[in-house]
Amino acid sequence: MAKYGLLVNVDACIGCHACFVACKEENQVAPGIAWNRIDRVEDRKAMRINYFRKSCQHCENPACMAACPTKAVYKGPFGEVLVDQAKCIGCQRCLAACPYGAPQFNTEGVTSYWPDKTPLVERVFEAHQTRTPGKAEHCTLCSHRLKEGRKPACVEHCPTGALKLVDLEKLEERKAWEVAQKMTEKAGTEPKVRYRSSGVDFTKFDLKA
Repeated sequence: MAKYGLLVNVDACIGCHACFVACKEENQVAPGIAWNRIDRVEDRKAMRINYFRKSCQHCENPACMAACPTKAVYKGPFGEVLVDQAKCIGCQRCLAACPYGAPQFNTEGVTSYWPDKTPLVERVFEAHQTRTPGKAEHCTLCSHRLKEGRKPACVEHCPTGALKLVDLEKLEERKAWEVAQKMTEKAGTEPKVRYRSSGVDFTKFDLKA
């Protein structure tokens, strides 16, 4: 079975938030929660603004998994990092351990944009897709879409092609991914989301900042 990663071309990203909106709609992510966030770095000398996607890095050696006392964090069939909300106790140890600040916690208790009526899109969610207030959640790499042979919603809807799903079992696809930058390389978690950028050094970037 394929193992997937993401290649983010920062130079091609225009900060349009199409990936953010696609993620919200596809996964029906609660108000105030963002699995896929857009950040920016301003280069004053070059007079340039670089936009880039932030999310769970789906690490090969995830710090969150090692820190979880209930084994709620686990690897999906494609190497994606998932959270079983039935096992999560909301202790937030995963957030403390994650070098990228990826785990999200819904503290408001609102789980739908349509609290008084049936959502416009109905879907039966798997254990890693449900969002119980107070429990950990983050990007799932659209695991449910991967099982159907489809790309993650963010990748499919990016208008500039700045996001690419990479099959790490295919040598040609892996080559470009391998030479791209790892976010905060010193963390040692071997993230499967990699960045290509001519203006930002992501190896030294502090995502928690």
